[in-house]
Amino acid sequence: MAAFKQDQCVQRMGNQSHLSRLSSGLNQLRQQAAFCDVNIIVGNQRFPAHKAVLSCASDYFQGMFSSGFQESTMSEITVPGTEESFAQILDFAYTGYFTLSLRTVTGILQMACYMVIPEAMDLCAEYLREVKDSFTIEDCYEIWTITSNHSSLTDVARLYRRYLIQNFSKCVQSKEFLEHCSESMILEILSDEDIETDDTTEEQILQGTATWLKHDWEQRKVNVVDLLKKIRLGLVPVDRLHSILGDELLAIPECKVMVEEVVKLSVTMDTASPPLIKSHSELFATRNTITARLEEDYDDASTGTIVLLKCETETACYKMTKVADIPNRFPYSAEKLSVYRVFVSNENQLYAAIDVEYFDEPGGEESGNQKWNKENNFFQYKSETNEWILLPPMPELLTYPRMVQIKEYIYLIGEVKIDTSKSMIQRFNIRSKSWEILVEDSLLLTPYAISLPTGQILVKAQKYYRSGPNNTDGRHYGYGYWAVVVALYKPATNELLEVSVDTTLDEDSFFVEHDNNCYLVTRGEGKDKVNIVICDELDGDKPAIVIGDDVVEDMFEKLDMREQFNPEFTFDKRKLGLIQVPCGCESHVKKREVKLE
Repeated sequence: MAAFKQDQCVQRMGNQSHLSRLSSGLNQLRQQAAFCDVNIIVGNQRFPAHKAVLSCASDYFQGMFSSGFQESTMSEITVPGTEESFAQILDFAYTGYFTLSLRTVTGILQMACYMVIPEAMDLCAEYLREVKDSFTIEDCYEIWTITSNHSSLTDVARLYRRYLIQNFSKCVQSKEFLEHCSESMILEILSDEDIETDDTTEEQILQGTATWLKHDWEQRKVNVVDLLKKIRLGLVPVDRLHSILGDELLAIPECKVMVEEVVKLSVTMDTASPPLIKSHSELFATRNTITARLEEDYDDASTGTIVLLKCETETACYKMTKVADIPNRFPYSAEKLSVYRVFVSNENQLYAAIDVEYFDEPGGEESGNQKWNKENNFFQYKSETNEWILLPPMPELLTYPRMVQIKEYIYLIGEVKIDTSKSMIQRFNIRSKSWEILVEDSLLLTPYAISLPTGQILVKAQKYYRSGPNNTDGRHYGYGYWAVVVALYKPATNELLEVSVDTTLDEDSFFVEHDNNCYLVTRGEGKDKVNIVICDELDGDKPAIVIGDDVVEDMFEKLDMREQFNPEFTFDKRKLGLIQVPCGCESHVKKREVKLE
């Protein structure tokens, strides 16, 4: 037999039964008060224990007995809590087990957190996740206050915080909540979008806030203005504002001014331009209303994906791609989405005009044997069902169509895809869902258009001017040039008139409507932007644009040029499975930098 060296035969051995017997033996010694060197006094009861066991199980006791504190030499130590909760914690320290119930878990969790016993905290957290819908408002509030102070219990704190927020109107009926909920907590609740649910209206939120304030008026009245700023007061019926707030709150000058402003705005809500829901979203838009800009998804443009992006918080953007999946209803096997345009109607409905092309095999695009899909090119998005509905197709497929709405019509203006030398205006009737071709012209190449307060359409486009001579057969040859032009379309008479402009236009020029006036914005030498007023001559037979007397620069400082191509769309985030994703947008990066400083 071969000889082995001693170090080759070393093997560490263990026995789980021994550990269980040791744990059981220590617990029996505790129950018999044998070899115990300390008594823990909780309430009116003494609990004999061993300092060594307590130190191993709890960071609280280890620090107490090993750091030279006075308690390290004492035979009796008093700790806060209830006898029942500490008995369970002591059982866990010796055996690794305790018994949890809806009635006892809160006290045991609080004791485990106080004594810093991570394993016991984890077991309580696991139990709380399973029975989250079984507690009273008072219990949920207590669980939230306990768990919110411990990083290891963040998910439980978030779970119960969400429940409290979504049941805010019930919370303010709880004496525990009214007495102990702090200003910071009530601000946190009111700042959360999830507080507004199908069962909790903004009126109930205001009523609950007023109840919390009046419960301890002398101490809390300093918080009135800060709290009211978190409430969408425009969503509360005007006749209810005064009755809910009462004389106490309205006696505060800032509060009275806020309410008066909301009442004044509410009166003009129906006639306001732009709609107050956008200009005063902090007052009139619901908390679940997200205003998003529609952007192309360049990672997979062939699918026709529209991505909705909007920065809503200090840490993340809302992003949702599911809304953008245009149904795969194209009748060809090798389709390609090359262009689309999106439009939001006055009724807040989303439409998409699609330019789809596909190429025959073999040879593909280079063979010149290409066909155009004109059958499925116009869609409407239904937020209620989160799907795109196929509408009757455009009569002619347009490249980069610009869309504007006048009354019940959506006008599409653009180049005809199949014949790039021709442009067209066609309109879609929202009510009857039917199409009509209005104008064919060579003026509107690569156009940009807006609707005017007068019900007309102003178009900025490019026009090709021929400058070479003609052959004897009348055919043009030679050369020409492109120029930026402006045209005015009058729906009432179906006329397209070229507009004379007494300033130089370029590709960066654009129109904007503001306060029922239309402006042409161009970049001038020595100035970033020049304001040009659209004058009354537009209503005549020979419309013209002349430079206004005043140059207004501030009004255009924050204009986003993408607005003309990617309009905003408002929708309810609850219906669309919206998620938050980390972002690197400029505004959030700046906010984070400020915080770091």
